[in-house]
Amino acid sequence: MQAITILGLGLCLTVLFLRARAARTQPPSSLKQRLGTAKMLLGVLVVWLLISMNLRHLDRAISGEPKAPLTTWEKIIVALSDWGL
Repeated sequence: MQAITILGLGLCLTVLFLRARAARTQPPSSLKQRLGTAKMLLGVLVVWLLISMNLRHLDRAISGEPKAPLTTWEKIIVALSDWGL
């Protein structure tokens, strides 16, 4: 497992914990706020997967390993990055 994966997971869990603790004293959020949060989290996930995939391919290229075929997740990320998302 790469350090970027552990770092990203730790950051996501920390943010979720802080938001859950703050939500105890705040009024319930609206549907619009929830959809905005969901969009943001989905965007962050795509960026995180894109960075992780690029670092893995860079590591393989530097070490001289032969190019491996793309996994399903990598194909999805490449398609999303080609669309400009």
